[in-house]
Amino acid sequence: MIGVSTAAIAACAKVGEDVFKKETAPFDDPIRKWVLAHQTPVVRDAFLAITNVGSPTIIIPASAVLAAWLWRERGLPIAGAVVMSPAVALATFLAVKRIYKRKRPEGGAHLHQITYAFPSGHAATSAAVLGTVCYVLWREDMLPRGVAEAVAGIGTLLVGASRVYLDVHWTTDVLGGWAVGTLVAAMSAGVYERVRTKTRTLR
Repeated sequence: MIGVSTAAIAACAKVGEDVFKKETAPFDDPIRKWVLAHQTPVVRDAFLAITNVGSPTIIIPASAVLAAWLWRERGLPIAGAVVMSPAVALATFLAVKRIYKRKRPEGGAHLHQITYAFPSGHAATSAAVLGTVCYVLWREDMLPRGVAEAVAGIGTLLVGASRVYLDVHWTTDVLGGWAVGTLVAAMSAGVYERVRTKTRTLR
């Protein structure tokens, strides 16, 4: 957990600094140009569906439902609380959008997404929530480790990629979001392990 958290903090700091200093164009612009040149209607529709499912307005309520189920049906209040914690943490982290006030690429207006760009809320939420949920479900023996890692990794990757493909975020917005989300997931997993060990030792 410490290693993941340290790496996430370092990534947050590096990407955040580059965005603040407006030094990301040599990285962001070529990727955006390549993506726009290779878009197809079929892939765009697929990524639009992914981005809609991966929206914070879908993922966060879904995590709340899972948290309630873990708490009431499985008798796992700690697991339920940890599953819900990323949503609370992200509300604070995403407030940094107001500090950077970074404009989105032109595609943002086409999809009526006109909030600030950095960091990507979709990327941060998917990394934080999917990472935390899959970790908890694995530790509670509800998912095999390989399946948990695949769901968290592929799901987070696809949601982030959809934001770049649809031209609603710069690549560094997504990288920053992933870093923030990974940090939240690592912290949530760390809290879960500490509380889980204490509560189960007392039984």
